[in-house]
Amino acid sequence: MLAAPRPALVVTIGIALLAVTPASASDTADQKGMRLAVNYLLGAQRPSGLFAYDFDFLEGKPKESENIVRQAAGAYVLAEYYVHARDEHVRGAIEAALTALDAQSLPIGKSPLRSLLDRIGLLSLPVGRSKLRVALERLDFLYRPGTDAKVVSADRRYANAWAGATPIALLAELQYHRASSDGRFAGQRAAWLKGLRALHVPNRGFRAFPYSLEGSPYVDGQGWLALAFYASAFSLDESLAALLTELDGNLMTRYGREFSFQFYHWGTMAAALRWKRTSDERFVQFIRAQAQVALDQPAWTRARFENTCAPLEGLATAAAVLRGRDDAEIALRRRIHERIDAEMTKNRALQIQPDQTRLQLADGAYRSLPRLRDFSGAFLAGLFEPYTRIDLTGHCLSVMVKLAGEHQRSSQR
Repeated sequence: MLAAPRPALVVTIGIALLAVTPASASDTADQKGMRLAVNYLLGAQRPSGLFAYDFDFLEGKPKESENIVRQAAGAYVLAEYYVHARDEHVRGAIEAALTALDAQSLPIGKSPLRSLLDRIGLLSLPVGRSKLRVALERLDFLYRPGTDAKVVSADRRYANAWAGATPIALLAELQYHRASSDGRFAGQRAAWLKGLRALHVPNRGFRAFPYSLEGSPYVDGQGWLALAFYASAFSLDESLAALLTELDGNLMTRYGREFSFQFYHWGTMAAALRWKRTSDERFVQFIRAQAQVALDQPAWTRARFENTCAPLEGLATAAAVLRGRDDAEIALRRRIHERIDAEMTKNRALQIQPDQTRLQLADGAYRSLPRLRDFSGAFLAGLFEPYTRIDLTGHCLSVMVKLAGEHQRSSQR
């Protein structure tokens, strides 16, 4: 699979399939697929507002530890769908998820000492930094909790406040606000924005955890996308504008040198928003170069039986940006669309259909799995991997939303 190895917990899953708008004969395959995926996510939402996380059909139970970043992404992708379809059936679910993510949030802010250490780079030195960090943590010098900035935590502990959950929660609220103009979550938006800024490391990117010295391609891309989306929706103060400009240059330079599939789709979506906001051709050049490198990765061959929706979010975004540009882009756009078509043919086959109760295995045999029917609309991890997880469905729904949106825009030209 093109994603990182999956982490491991047991949750109790009770899926009740909810009805959205019925399909019509004129619906495309992706419109039907979107409807099924949305139904699944709505039915998978727990009373807490978060989502049933995963399920292994061979073992007959969940198997992984829950990841709060992927929980936040459940709200984010429903909000993306809400922007696209303006489907009021999903509004309540997004509101419940945003409320749950706020309840999971912790106050956080850089102490003056932490800000100083960041500026001089002392905590990034190759020698002695771990001992220094531990000593400062014990004295509570690195962060001060009593602020109006917040980060989302898996269990309301700072050690498990995985940084990616905060920008994705922010993205969910920003998309929700764009679709609804509802200002009830403006306080959460401001707090998560400040929390994201507290996790920023000057001239680098974002920390993977509040107390971590290390970054992450995932968090770099997610943080950049959240700030780019915020800039597309609201005016920026001088310091935030400077931070975003710094990220633009640093992240495009770093990941232009060192391609990362973990960063790719988030970074491409961020660059597309920055190009739309600024009309700066640097962002198109970055999107073009990243797409070319992504298409040439041998990982596609290794993942020929696996769910590949995550990187397709980047390719679908690149295709939309490059559409209508000069003839020099024709060959690249053709390659992008060929890859999308090939991968989505496989990925669509991974969506569990209504009343499906059996699954083909690698040896050509079929296995009866009655629990499949309870997960109608969810996407499997692979053609021969009877396992589903919330982000697998979320990435595929996001790709279908992007492709449907581009189809609508093309038909209107």
